Amino acid sequence: MVTTVPSMALISDLLSASTHLHNPIINDEYDRRIRELVEYLKRPLTTKNLDTCANDETFLDQFDPATDSIVYLFVLGVQIQKAQELGGEACPADIRPSGKLWARAAQFLANFDSIQVRYIGREWRNLIEIVAQASLAAHQPLLGAKLVRDAMLRLDPSSTVFTSTHLLLVKLCLQARAYSYALPILNKHICHFPTLPSQSSSESSILCADGSSVSFITDTSGFSSKLSYRDYLRYFLYGGMVYMTLKKWRSALHFLGVVISMPTASSVSLIMVEAYKKWVLVGLLEKGKLCSPPSITTPHVVKIYQSLARPYVILAHAFERGDLKRLKGEVDAARDIWCMDNNLGLVTQVVDAFFSQTVIKLGKTFAALTVADLAKQVFPSPVDEEIAESAVSSLIMSGALNATLVQMQDHAGLSMLRFSIALSFPRLSHELDVQTHLRQERQLMESLVCNLEETNYNLGMSDECVDSLQRGQAWSASGGANPTTAEEAGLEMDEDLMGDMS
Repeated sequence: MVTTVPSMALISDLLSASTHLHNPIINDEYDRRIRELVEYLKRPLTTKNLDTCANDETFLDQFDPATDSIVYLFVLGVQIQKAQELGGEACPADIRPSGKLWARAAQFLANFDSIQVRYIGREWRNLIEIVAQASLAAHQPLLGAKLVRDAMLRLDPSSTVFTSTHLLLVKLCLQARAYSYALPILNKHICHFPTLPSQSSSESSILCADGSSVSFITDTSGFSSKLSYRDYLRYFLYGGMVYMTLKKWRSALHFLGVVISMPTASSVSLIMVEAYKKWVLVGLLEKGKLCSPPSITTPHVVKIYQSLARPYVILAHAFERGDLKRLKGEVDAARDIWCMDNNLGLVTQVVDAFFSQTVIKLGKTFAALTVADLAKQVFPSPVDEEIAESAVSSLIMSGALNATLVQMQDHAGLSMLRFSIALSFPRLSHELDVQTHLRQERQLMESLVCNLEETNYNLGMSDECVDSLQRGQAWSASGGANPTTAEEAGLEMDEDLMGDMS
């Protein structure tokens, strides 16, 4: 398609405006120029003056998504909108994978300037959501998941501020069955929610300045759609499901624990009940017992969980007692429930894990056992000793069981299982693992301390804190007691929040 004269004039104007951002300048000036460019682009977008570039396939070739990110994204948005209008659908062929606009979107998301994009959060999120919808419409959610994940990490490598894009990514990974793709985001610790502008520091208005994502991912920046507590619960439930599929039981327990311990005034949501059911099964797989909910979970909520998830609790009790026959009976009796809850796969893994967990428990009681005696205690019906020995060998080789198999010289063909107190792997390997773990914990603590300091500062700048300080000064001047107590300044607000969530 031949470029028209108005299009050439527009390209010249946009290139000139974007070029002002290429040279290194101080933050204040850079901030001013970006804001002027955004305002300049919004005006013609509103009056449809950029229609000349909507059908020009070569228009975007004049701009580099890495250095002209703002212009590139605005023009790409216009072209996507035009394609949607012409096609009469949200995801026409040009926007789907292998389409020309999909290629443009992928190029942008892989190369955009993260500083410039801080000023156009709503446009960035719109593109992210369109890419996700297009990949689902084409039945290729894996392509969308990769683009969304990489774009999130490019915008905010820490990913500590929870946004609607977090939930979108996990949904894409679950639908694509590309569970490991979500780990770079799931492994980050959520420390903040998008805050109101009044809760941000005064310096945060200069978005290009160095700082955490709290300064530019705010309640009004557009990087996230409006969030509810259900979005937060779903993110941790789906994240727990991702960890389950990867058999990372400890991480799955942590994510599910966040859901079931959510404060509530009187009732619990279906999401929380679903998480508790999975919590029971994952606890059996990770620890071989019915795990108590996190200590912050109130007793009446625990009773509600146990009542609504009674078949799961009964199954856990059968598992804990080491009664395989009863365990299988409970599995068969409630098979319709497992299927209806989409937990049959987890229940099957619980049955498979019964042998290993029972053998591990025997190791806490006995120093050694013959394989024949072990088989009698574990299996309800007679089992060939070779089968039992093979199962024990698999546990030892996988590292699940810390023991050794010894052939008895006095009794031909008789094997003895000796449980070890010492670690089965070399000391050096153990020390390296400990060092790695300590480094990870140190990095986590540093991140949490940094985010805690920032949270404290933002809370100190909030309207609620300023109002309470003003009330305290008024009381002090009149000789009264300081009213900023936990009962007045904190608990009433928490009750309001919990009332919204029930």
